[in-house]
Amino acid sequence: MNEEMITGASVLDDTHVELDKALPEGFGQRLRVHITSLRPAQDHTLRERQAAYQVQVATETRTRIVVNTRQAMIAANQFIVEHLPDRFSAGLPKLVLFPLRPLWLVPVHLTYPGKGVIGEVGMLAVDGDHPVIVGWTPAEEMEDLACQLYKESRDEIEIAFS
Repeated sequence: MNEEMITGASVLDDTHVELDKALPEGFGQRLRVHITSLRPAQDHTLRERQAAYQVQVATETRTRIVVNTRQAMIAANQFIVEHLPDRFSAGLPKLVLFPLRPLWLVPVHLTYPGKGVIGEVGMLAVDGDHPVIVGWTPAEEMEDLACQLYKESRDEIEIAFS
């Protein structure tokens, strides 16, 4: 059963709002929130208004990045150790600012001793507010690309081991 309640709210930060009135008793365990800007430009499409609102909120609330490059790389390498076989490592994180929160995009590299980085096989996304992985290239896809890169570089890799 869907119930609807319309109320004002105050933005606490980029992931929390405080409702102007309490939820009624038994309103339900799950809450879906639709946020509508009070200052939309009348001549924009709905999608443009939503994007403009998100950028405005991000600009007003986003003043610093909590997770630094080192923390993003540590989180990425921990994920790699737990989910991929050996010979994979994290590359240099790149900061991407999305409207509601920043993300660190960290390339995943196939590496070999004596040869170094063979190539990029995937990407991890680290939350900019907490050092946790929030997105990744599927492991199977990274492993398949690693096999392909190994086959292409086999001679160079074997020379490095000789």
